Amino acid sequence: MKEALLYSTGREKRARCHLCWNLCNVEEGERGRCNARLNVSGRLYTLTYGNISAMESRPVEIKPFFHFMPGTTSMTFSTYSCNLSCMWCQNWRLSRTPPPEGYQVVDPEKIVRAAIDAKDRSTCASFNEPTLLFEYLLDLFPLAKEFGLRNTMVSNGYMMPKALKMLINAGLDAINIDVKGSREVYRRYCGGKSDIHVWKNIRFAAKRIHVEVVNLLVRNVNDDEDSIREIVEKHLKYAGDEIPIHFTRYFPAFLFDKPPTDVSKLERAVEIARREGVEYAYIGNVPGHKFENTYCPQCGVLLVQRYHTTVLENRVKNGKCPNCGKDIYGIWS
Repeated sequence: MKEALLYSTGREKRARCHLCWNLCNVEEGERGRCNARLNVSGRLYTLTYGNISAMESRPVEIKPFFHFMPGTTSMTFSTYSCNLSCMWCQNWRLSRTPPPEGYQVVDPEKIVRAAIDAKDRSTCASFNEPTLLFEYLLDLFPLAKEFGLRNTMVSNGYMMPKALKMLINAGLDAINIDVKGSREVYRRYCGGKSDIHVWKNIRFAAKRIHVEVVNLLVRNVNDDEDSIREIVEKHLKYAGDEIPIHFTRYFPAFLFDKPPTDVSKLERAVEIARREGVEYAYIGNVPGHKFENTYCPQCGVLLVQRYHTTVLENRVKNGKCPNCGKDIYGIWS
């Protein structure tokens, strides 16, 4: 095991973890809520360093990243467990599985080499919550940079600000953050304290790296118009009008069996976002929908045509609309 970073010690060999907003006070011999950090005689150890559960080359559009090197692929990898407990988790077989002990460490060099062999342009920590790979990513990101790769994460954004800052300083280039909904949604359905922690991390990251936001609209949870308007309002306040937001269709999974989200609710969310001033609003998990495409917010011309995770045409030139010359947010080369 590798000693964890971002923790402090207290009385009776307790260890206070400062990796995420759970701020677990871990008793000796116990694990934190994420099951990924273990207290051994007052010292906190990570059980996920190089403890890789999956690794696969995947399109960046599936993350989703629609404004980050479109049409490229990313070596995507994960570990186990999560620091939240969303009732509708799509990847629950990983997120609800505690990290096994006594595993064979996958060295960061193996991830980088796999990305190069697959002709990927980036790495991506995803599937389960990548914050639990914190110490591993701090070693992986600089190495990937040496080989010309960019580094990305698909995250719930529930890490402490210091952890996010360290990841960015280590070489994180882009992050997709999944906002669950209001404070009540976090407390009732996801085991979190507040949505504001996530929005503040979005604001911090958006000033430094590429950011895209996802909001999974779950039937009878956060798909009503008031909830959508709250998300849009906070997106404009904390992220700004240029940061893309993806309203994604929920399907039954894990402990939630409500029917899939009505597509009309997703369409309404995009309409509200665009009317309020969000320049790039998308629909996810509805292959072939027109709101999978990117349009110029100034002149309305079609810029990027997609079908699900495939880019059919990309007309963005040097980061600009070829019709009116507007700068289009993103990393296009």
